[in-house]
Amino acid sequence: MEKFWKNYLRKNLFFILLLFLLGIPCFASESYPELYKNAQPADFELINGIDPYQNEDYYKYAYAPYPLFRLSLDLKFKNITIPAGYYILTPRNMHDRDFVFFKENGKVKYVIPVVKKEVVEPGFYETNIPTPQLTKWQTFCKNTREGFYKLFKNSSKKAPPPQSFIRTEYIEGNMYLIILYYGSFKYHLVFRSGNY
Repeated sequence: MEKFWKNYLRKNLFFILLLFLLGIPCFASESYPELYKNAQPADFELINGIDPYQNEDYYKYAYAPYPLFRLSLDLKFKNITIPAGYYILTPRNMHDRDFVFFKENGKVKYVIPVVKKEVVEPGFYETNIPTPQLTKWQTFCKNTREGFYKLFKNSSKKAPPPQSFIRTEYIEGNMYLIILYYGSFKYHLVFRSGNY
């Protein structure tokens, strides 16, 4: 029996080491201070703070497609300070880089680079966004609205917007992480506290 295990390990040692080495990056934690340091601010300006794709989005979707985010403290990214307030977060790919636009009253106020972009796990929205319990009247109104939407969907060609979710975390070094889940992707943004 001992001879069997020695032969087995000798033949499969390469595959065991390969699996171990491939698994090492999974255990490494993200260095958000390093990502913050390496992130570069936007190298472009928007004319009059107008998002160039905004009209296209509002034409394509049945209603406003982006989430509203309430920021309760000032955040800093490099030389940009974002004061507390309400912002519509809009992910965009500009010049082959990913950014999130912080919009206020329809105008882009701040353009923040994405430090990491990942695919959203399957079933994330179903498990993290609660389904509201509707009364009979609310259910009737919802079914009527959906019926009209299906009836006129082909003529209007408007689609429901992608699902979205926002998560914030405090991380080491007086830093904050904002993760914007939008459709199939999640966008990581790193900030320093406004007091730092």
